[in-house]
Amino acid sequence: MVFFIIKRIFQILLLVGIVAWAFSYFQKDKLPLPEQIDERLYQEPQQTETEVKPFPKKVGDVDYTIKPLFDYELHGLVVSFHNTESWWDYYHKEWGDFLNVKDLCVVWGENIKSGVYQEMKFESGSWTCYAEFKSGTNKVTWDKFQNSNLSNNHLLAGEKDINRKIMKAQTGDQVHFKGYLAEYSHGSGFERGSSTSRTDKGNGACETVYVTDFEIIKSGEEIWWYVYRYVRYLVLACLILLFVMMFRDPMRNGGSK
Repeated sequence: MVFFIIKRIFQILLLVGIVAWAFSYFQKDKLPLPEQIDERLYQEPQQTETEVKPFPKKVGDVDYTIKPLFDYELHGLVVSFHNTESWWDYYHKEWGDFLNVKDLCVVWGENIKSGVYQEMKFESGSWTCYAEFKSGTNKVTWDKFQNSNLSNNHLLAGEKDINRKIMKAQTGDQVHFKGYLAEYSHGSGFERGSSTSRTDKGNGACETVYVTDFEIIKSGEEIWWYVYRYVRYLVLACLILLFVMMFRDPMRNGGSK
């Protein structure tokens, strides 16, 4: 009797885990309403002349040269992101690029004030951020979107504490970071640059930012990110235990009722 009670508990936990994981998958990327946005995100990014000279930075076993182009500061809403350590991103590993730890696609200004971002879908790839309107969106709403109020940011982290802060950022978070728009390279022939304009498009339009300060002003659907990230282990554990119990089932092994 105890065996069957324990088995039923694991079956219920498995079902609850699957439902919770599926629900969290759709909730984790939910963006905050315009009235929930910190007013600092209404402002344009600040790009000013820099006095910082090129400097070396070693990450792991790779020696990089950082060439600051402008001082840079941005307040924005994260609408999608890409972790460069993702298993399917072989580019960064192949090129020895361990300085670019994460890409954040963000919106600010009029794209937030008008609420147009609520009618859109965003997705990040290895190098780009894709933005499109949801089906059924009318042209009046399309006209509200300002391409100059969206950017894809390749974030470079030369310090461990900055790296940790950046890696915590998720879709729906309101963030503030500053540093330098920069070019960077290493001795194996690798070199990447940066856009220095918010109005350009296509290849080369992303901002490459060497980050000196990073903060999450306000978190988004943080609880659903935790559920999505960790409940999978509950599901996996229940599946393994139920699989093992299947072979120890008294009824399967000829036991009596």
